[in-house]
Amino acid sequence: MNVHQKKILDSIPSLLSDQDLQDYGVYDNVVPNTSTNVWDGSKGWRSPRRWQRKSWIFLGAYSPDIFVGFAIVDAGFIGKAFCYVYFPQTNTFLEHGIDRPFAFDANFEANLDSYWQLGQYEILTQKGQMQFNFKGKKFQISVQCINNEHGLSFICPSSGGNRPFHFTYKNLLLPTNIQLKQNGETKFFNDLYGGIDFSKGYPPKHTNWNWTSFLGKLEDGTPIGINVVDQFNQNMENIVWLGTERILIGNVSYQYNKPLSKSLWKVRSLNGDLELSMQPNGSRKENINIKLLKSKFTQVFGQINGKIRHQGTWKKFTGYGVMEEHEAIW
Repeated sequence: MNVHQKKILDSIPSLLSDQDLQDYGVYDNVVPNTSTNVWDGSKGWRSPRRWQRKSWIFLGAYSPDIFVGFAIVDAGFIGKAFCYVYFPQTNTFLEHGIDRPFAFDANFEANLDSYWQLGQYEILTQKGQMQFNFKGKKFQISVQCINNEHGLSFICPSSGGNRPFHFTYKNLLLPTNIQLKQNGETKFFNDLYGGIDFSKGYPPKHTNWNWTSFLGKLEDGTPIGINVVDQFNQNMENIVWLGTERILIGNVSYQYNKPLSKSLWKVRSLNGDLELSMQPNGSRKENINIKLLKSKFTQVFGQINGKIRHQGTWKKFTGYGVMEEHEAIW
């Protein structure tokens, strides 16, 4: 099934319409009510709430001076959180992460504006103002990100075990400020761009994807943000932001070799309108393989260059971001 949407549909208030799932497709702005009570069963420890439903919020901010990734994940039977900071100019990398079984209450609804908290991590949202906080022993970070009306919501089909759908909301080019405390010193990184990913649903138990998140500028100074994925969500969430314009670009293909952290990564849209390339500066890796969970990923980061054909004209761009290979059994 290929349900790639050729247009953006009107915004919707809920995932439900007359007790049925809304149509698969791409919707304007965020869906404010993402309640999954209809699909979560009893919410006991054997229910779909615990063994099928996954939800997370991820923030990424990338610039010549600092890269930041921050996420809290409710994977049903396990909660995860991580934060990393990378300084390109000194090749310095800071990272922290935690995993806790059944970390979130069975009734945690996991909307974008819910209060997310796990250990030293928290995400707060009020009237579009998002706050991402981490307080660790080696470093502390606070990120302020202003969400706006230019995001898109995607309701995508899933597969296997009566898994009804997977939902994701993406928005890039968001005004972002960062405050970092380390070794008794506080540094501020202001007037950056950031991007958020809010996802919730019932992805296939065995999930693979390649993914790119990018923030940069065209040669004429127009801001550009890119979110593309292959092998996941029917490739529906492939979107380019040119300022406030949003362009759906369809399927993409990835080309890279092993070792992933050393390879040149190339991404190309199958319609030929978008090309990206990255020679990584660094990478993050995880390889967990236990009976209940497998998570194997390599996320490379650095400068990304490319070009887009817009209104019949090729336009070059450059900026910063991440690319990823991920396999999960969850």
